[in-house]
Amino acid sequence: MVADIFAKRLKKEGHHYTDANLFRKLRLIDLDMHGRKFLYNRGVWWQTLLKELGLSKLKGPWIHSTTLRYWKTYAGASPLFSDTMSTIHRLKKAGFRLGMVSDSDGTPGMKVRRIRRQPFLKYLETIIVAGEDTPNVKPSMKPFTLVAKRLGLQPKNCVYIGDNPNTDIKGAKAVGMMTILVKRRGPKGGHPDYLARSLGDAAMLLTRD
Repeated sequence: MVADIFAKRLKKEGHHYTDANLFRKLRLIDLDMHGRKFLYNRGVWWQTLLKELGLSKLKGPWIHSTTLRYWKTYAGASPLFSDTMSTIHRLKKAGFRLGMVSDSDGTPGMKVRRIRRQPFLKYLETIIVAGEDTPNVKPSMKPFTLVAKRLGLQPKNCVYIGDNPNTDIKGAKAVGMMTILVKRRGPKGGHPDYLARSLGDAAMLLTRD
């Protein structure tokens, strides 16, 4: 979808690229961004793509509009994992207090707007958008210390559940939190305290007798 949007815009500027060609380039850029800690900043995506295409001089508000359209499309095509709500209900019933740490999308305010549309919002006591509420994104320690502070807890008394060993687990362990890695796909490492196959499995680890 986003490659199509970009291809149409470039066509208006007199440059013709296929959706497939742009998608392949964007996929490589996405992998590189994660390795360099730019993460989800799609504004950097487009600027990098234009540079690779030799079109760095193409600028304008349409780039920001493309980012907004991207995240709108992404949100509509990315439903919650099937066990998200049951996991939250189980943890709340067991007496856990819940907060969230999530990285900025690179567009200020975008991530928190997306979170506020989710059905789990009412169960969260606090939300930290790393890179906006704190200077740096995960695995910086600051987002993790801040979420603990807002909950009125010491990090050592917190459990962090995440699915990225290099950002979630590394950052949470650095401040002394117990960590559970939900192993879906992606990079290895992080040395979590526990591994889980799903959110539901993570909840079982925390609530079993």
